Amino acid sequence: MDSHYRTEKADGVITLWDDAEGIGLRFKEGETLSRYTSSIILSDPSIMETEEGVEKVDRISKELTAQAERDYPTEFQPLKD
Repeated sequence: MDSHYRTEKADGVITLWDDAEGIGLRFKEGETLSRYTSSIILSDPSIMETEEGVEKVDRISKELTAQAERDYPTEFQPLKD
C-alpha cells in the first residue's frame, strides 16, 4: 500500500487510519458491500462539535474511501446496474 494511511487488521476487520487527524475507516475484509457499510472511527469524537471538525471528518473520510477503493477493490466495488 502506497499511502500515508496506516492499516490495522484484526479478526477480519480492516481499519485505515489517518493518524495525524485521528480518523479511521473500518470495514470487514472480503465483504463486497463495504463501500456502503463501512464505519468512520474517531479517536476524539469531540471533533464533531464544530463545523470545521465536521468538514475535516467529511474530507478525510472521502480520502480514506478513495484509498480503500484502490487497495481493496473487492470490498469497495460499486453496485452493478
